[in-house]
Amino acid sequence: MADLVEYIYEDQDILVCHKKAGMATEGAGAGRMDLVSAARNYLARKQRSEKAGRQRNLPPYIATVNRLDAPVEGVLVLAKNKKAASDIALQVKEKRTDKYYYALCYGAPKEDKGALNDNLIRREDTGLALAISDEEAASLSDGAVTLSSGEKVRLIGGDVKKAKLEYEVIAKNNETSLLRIHLLTGRFHQIRVQLSSRNMPIVGDEKYGSSESIEYSKKIENKAVCLVAYSFSFRHPGTKKRVTFEILPDNKEIKELLTKL
Repeated sequence: MADLVEYIYEDQDILVCHKKAGMATEGAGAGRMDLVSAARNYLARKQRSEKAGRQRNLPPYIATVNRLDAPVEGVLVLAKNKKAASDIALQVKEKRTDKYYYALCYGAPKEDKGALNDNLIRREDTGLALAISDEEAASLSDGAVTLSSGEKVRLIGGDVKKAKLEYEVIAKNNETSLLRIHLLTGRFHQIRVQLSSRNMPIVGDEKYGSSESIEYSKKIENKAVCLVAYSFSFRHPGTKKRVTFEILPDNKEIKELLTKL
């Protein structure tokens, strides 16, 4: 699994990774490597090398400050001490960080630039996210909502969450559009479900894709979710200076469109 993570920056406070598509951030389960475990092993090997012949150290401290779905490629920052973890976590909570994504959609928005605002729930029966109307959100009672179809849906977490993002179309062809997305809230599967709810699912997304988008993915022989978290900005917990870490996507479909801009 070493090829599913690339370490792009490191200092005493943070370790910045390029997580490749297919690797879970953490909790991958028995027999599978996740990014947190891989990073801890990486730091432990460095520690053993640097402290060769000395007393064995404790396992390296690692904490996630942002997460990505397993199928999603992108920049992921790990804190190497509790102070750094608390500092960046507070920035995330207070919305003082900036996260940008590329999303290749099957279809295109009506406007080339705009904002999407939705009520999101996570269904208890399927575990998937769903965008619902204000009227459906207002029906929330005892951890469940009633959809316009009359179906009563119980929620994981028991509440409705607001989801916001800004987007700009930066390339398009007859079937797809490439969006640059500024993520304003960090909800479960947010970008994937917000775009899918507007009939422009992300290419390669089998969970939220349409039959047409899934068929298109097969036609172009794409097996990845075409969503990349390419930029993450925050105030460094040590230097207190604003830092930005960016990657060039490995995703073939997105990379090809970016090179034509």
